[in-house]
Amino acid sequence: MKMNKVVLLVLVSSAALATVAFADFDGKKGQRDRSFGGPGFGMLQSGMISERMAERLDLDDVQRESVENIMSAAKPEIKALRDQLRVNHDALKTLSSDDPEVQNIASSNGALATEGTLLFARVRGEIDAVLTDEQRAKLAEFKDRRRQDRKGRKGDRAERQQ
Repeated sequence: MKMNKVVLLVLVSSAALATVAFADFDGKKGQRDRSFGGPGFGMLQSGMISERMAERLDLDDVQRESVENIMSAAKPEIKALRDQLRVNHDALKTLSSDDPEVQNIASSNGALATEGTLLFARVRGEIDAVLTDEQRAKLAEFKDRRRQDRKGRKGDRAERQQ
């Protein structure tokens, strides 16, 4: 009985990780920039600093090129992580809940999530180094505003469900 609960927890956790990994968190509605080949690690799209954000931050040509170079350099790593998550996700769909391989996939997904987080932090740090203090302050302000907007939407959704 206890083993079934562990397997169920692993399955639910893996499904949640896969959902998050394949989600797109760029905050845009409608058509998105898919230059990295589709959903997954949506935070690490070429639009991580989108054209619109580049304009808002008033990036000069040198900064724009630097950001594009940073994103292009990270592209193969992003693709490799995405591809492995897809392989894991597909494998998980074929397994029964009591298959011991489920544990290995869950561990792999955890390691991939860690790699993705570290990659995101590295890329964000490299982009941050390209920005001026004023641009970093503007970017922080935009992020805070977006975070507040999301909190508002969550509140609206909770009220509609009641």
